[in-house]
Amino acid sequence: MSKEQKKEIDLTQSTSPIREDSLGSIKAFSGKVSDLINGKRVGENLAWREHEFQQTGGCLLTQTVGRLVTIRDSALIVHGPVGCAQGTNSYREIYQGIPEKSRAWRGDVELHSVSSNLTESDIVFGGERKLRLAIKEAAGRYNPKAIIIACSCASGVMGDDIDGIVASIQPEVEPILVPVHCEGFRSQISQSAFDSSSHAIVKYIVEKPKKRQKDLVGVIAPMSVTLGDKNDLIRMFNKIGLRVIFIPDFATVDELKEISEAAVIAPTCQSYGQYMQKALYENYDTPYFLDPAPLGIENTKIWFREVAKYTGKEKEVEQLIKEELDFVLPKLNELKKSFKGREASIYVSAGQARAVFIPRFATELGIDVAAVNTLELDPNIVDEFEEVYNEIGDFEVHASDYQPFEQSHLLNRLKPDLYTGCAFMGLYKREGSQLRNHSFLSDFSPQSNQFFFRGILNYGTILERALKNPSLNKTLYRETPSPYKSWWYEQDDIEVYIKQKKSYAEKK
Repeated sequence: MSKEQKKEIDLTQSTSPIREDSLGSIKAFSGKVSDLINGKRVGENLAWREHEFQQTGGCLLTQTVGRLVTIRDSALIVHGPVGCAQGTNSYREIYQGIPEKSRAWRGDVELHSVSSNLTESDIVFGGERKLRLAIKEAAGRYNPKAIIIACSCASGVMGDDIDGIVASIQPEVEPILVPVHCEGFRSQISQSAFDSSSHAIVKYIVEKPKKRQKDLVGVIAPMSVTLGDKNDLIRMFNKIGLRVIFIPDFATVDELKEISEAAVIAPTCQSYGQYMQKALYENYDTPYFLDPAPLGIENTKIWFREVAKYTGKEKEVEQLIKEELDFVLPKLNELKKSFKGREASIYVSAGQARAVFIPRFATELGIDVAAVNTLELDPNIVDEFEEVYNEIGDFEVHASDYQPFEQSHLLNRLKPDLYTGCAFMGLYKREGSQLRNHSFLSDFSPQSNQFFFRGILNYGTILERALKNPSLNKTLYRETPSPYKSWWYEQDDIEVYIKQKKSYAEKK
């Protein structure tokens, strides 16, 4: 975090750059982890690969809406056809069903969303009038502290001047207006949505710090950090006299305003949080660290000690670590005994933080790693994969950008005993013993806690149960047809539909 380093975040721009340009991320790869490491050594960037056939794909708008609709005293406008807002329909009802004692925040769950309801006529003549009406309707109906305007493909194609509309109408309404340029087609790397929403939050909502609050820690937490995880961290922070604001999910507008005053901004996933962390540091001198993710015992110890450096809680953190290990280690040692003598392999389908952690933990339990699959690959994650490679040896790595036919091919060929996945990567119940990798935010059950010290016990228990009881998956495999023809499984090259180019710039 050298002050002399070149600034990477330009808040004078309307939005963030896409990750193809800013990070050199790729969305398609299949090979050994050693191939991935050597490929990065050859050139500065990973080689861009293009799917010539796709079954599905990501949408920046969907990723953004799922994140920003949870800001509790705001209203979200999806500026597009009403169908683009369908993903917001049930958020309020889902989260209101969470018992108050299980929430990682105080207060209600009044989540509000509106569609500007663009029609064919609006696409031809422009949607400015409807956006103005939607802003005034949201301001009058909900009296929010902020109105977040998420751009859709439709508003992007017809070229509505969202920033100009916001600037002209802001004097007429009290809520802060926050335009977010997250057109679904804007980037082929769906995680670019994290950056565009972070850019808007820091540019329009976060305020200049008046002081540094040494007992306040900002934790950037994606949807895969559950209420179980959050409540566990609150429990530990309470022990050592620290407060936490989880951002941006379920923060209030006032919490986002003051996050620049935090003693440090800590990660749970580098890929998710790095843009906001850098933006806060470059514009408000708010300290941060990028890794490790607090998954597993060793990483969590490092994570807490990093937090202690900025909060002056070194003594308290060491005592906390001792207490947590006294609780966890005896149970973990008992858990490890249940894996002794078993021969098993695991296929890991996860986000980048878990994709690096789970192979280490599985190996520690005596489980072989068959393959790791992620949505996308950032260049910096390759360095972490190299550390894993040095520790446990070679294994297959696959980046699929949601493509289920490629995952099905790999599972059919590798035939792992365990498949660990999560909702956004698809759940395969036919091939291998399927178990969930993690839940999403709304899960407050004890087993949903998989971060920090005690999370490793919950995840290990899930692995153990899946190995003990594979009967459902075996029955499904035996009694249900494959979703794909046999000729696909007979293909030697899973990348038959992938065309490699030297760089993303060459593609453009």
